[in-house]
Formats: sequence, C-alpha cells, structure tokens
Amino acid sequence: MTRAVRWVGSGIVILLLAYAATKLSWRAIAVTVRHASPQLLATAVAVNLLSLAIKGVRWSIFLRAIGIESVSLAIRASFVGAGVNNIMIANSGEAARVLLVARQGRVSRSSVLATLALDRIFDPLCYVLLLVGAAWILPLPPQLEHAQAIAAAMLCALVAAMIWLIVSRAPDRTGVEATPWRARVRVFRAELGELASLPRMSAAFALSVVVWALQLLAFALVARASGVALPIAGSVAALLLTNAGLVLRATPANVGYFQFAYAVAAAPFGVPTNAAIAAALLLQAVQIIPVTVLGMLWAPRFVRSTR
Repeated sequence: MTRAVRWVGSGIVILLLAYAATKLSWRAIAVTVRHASPQLLATAVAVNLLSLAIKGVRWSIFLRAIGIESVSLAIRASFVGAGVNNIMIANSGEAARVLLVARQGRVSRSSVLATLALDRIFDPLCYVLLLVGAAWILPLPPQLEHAQAIAAAMLCALVAAMIWLIVSRAPDRTGVEATPWRARVRVFRAELGELASLPRMSAAFALSVVVWALQLLAFALVARASGVALPIAGSVAALLLTNAGLVLRATPANVGYFQFAYAVAAAPFGVPTNAAIAAALLLQAVQIIPVTVLGMLWAPRFVRSTR
C-alpha cells in the first residue's frame, strides 16, 4: 500500500467515524467516565503495563540468540515502539525499535528484524487460538462466529509455518551467487532458521498466553470500573474485535475504530452504545497514555546512547 493510498484511506475512516460520533450522547458518556472507579482503572493500568513488559521479555528470548543479552533493552524498546505506534498511523513503531536496538546492541538491522519477525508470530497465533476456542465454548457475536472457519485455517497455516521454521534446515549463507535482493532474502531466511529453535519458540508461546490473559483481564477490569455489565464472553468478543483493527492502523492507536468495534462487540450482551463507548474510551486511555508517556521518556535516552 502506497503512502498516498494509506492517507486517503485514513481520511475516509476519520470522516466516517466523525459522522458516527455525532449520533452519540456525549453527555451520558461523560457521566459514565466521571463515575468510573479510579482503583480499578489503576489496576488495569498496572496489568496493561505488565503485559507489554512481558512482550519485551518474549522478544529478548530471540535477541539473546544474536548477542543482545539485556532484557531491559528489549522491554524499553517495546515501550518506545508502542509509544510511536500510538501517535502514528501504520506500524511505524516496529521500524523504530528495530533501528534503536540494532544501534545500541551493535548488531545488524537484518538480525534484529529477524528476531522481531519471529516475535510477532505469536500475537496472531494467540488471537486465532482465542477466536477458535472461544467460538466453541462462549456465546460470541455473529461477526466472530462466522469468522471461525477463517480463523481455523489461519491457525493451521501459522502452526505449519512455525513447525517448518523449527524443523527445516537453515540455508547456507555463504557461497551463493545471486542478485543482491535474493542474497538478502537468503540471509534473512538463514537467520530465521537459526533463531527458531523449539525451546525458544515454546518459551515465547508460553509468555504470549500470559500476555493475552493479562489483556483480557484489563478489558474486564475497565468494564467493571465503568459499571458496564459485560460477561467474560463480552470481554473476549471486545478483545477480539478491537484487535482485528491492529492489522492496518487507519488512525493513531486506532482511535475511533477501537470504540466502534468495542460497541459492536458489547451490543449483543445488552450494553447500551453510549456506555460501551465510555468504557472503550477509558480502556484506550488505560492502554495508550501510560505507555506513550513511558515510551517518549525512554526514546531520547535511546537516541543519546546510540550516538
């Protein structure tokens, strides 16, 4: 997707969301926000920060294999990347954290990118696992029930790709006469093969399960703090629908889409639209503000340390 098409698409989405916002009762939303429980919201903030820190630990499993031993570096870079993603469209934060870690760790960007590529496999894997599993045991909205077959196919493809990475022999990096582009692809494939060992992949998957469990807990805590009577199935549906928009960020931090998706997920459980929007606004505040503040505080330190 070109930059121009991305900006046009973002503009259309923003216009549609602005029109939808005119149909809401912002006074009722403000009342719900004001009466939310600060204690539960603070707990949700702590849970969300912990989940992102564990993502950093997960990434460090692969970074250690290329000579970067610092777990704190991976955690800080994860916060910086998430902070950039919160204020930019697309996924600019991923490029930022690759560049910062490569410079500070004094390793090639290709090697860091390979670690990130493996690390990023586990979030869609847990997403489709949750969707397939929840569709069997929980009453989900029709939008998610109809996606079960697609999710099952994606799950099979992801598992097959992971097994292939683990068992296949990495191609030799040397002695290859190829175009520069083909040579870079071959080197990148070799790096993936060297990193994708069974112990690393197993540990990363276990941490991913913890991350998603904490995210679900944060959703449930904010719903309760807002006075929204959302059962566990509703929180699962909200988690799944809101995360669907992370594939392509049309707005910074998917603001607007997030609220729309949350309201759609909560509606089948009898939650009024205004109450759902209020809970979604609080949930995004919990997810975005602390992470962005920490990310922006750490970013200058990264820049200074890489000079």
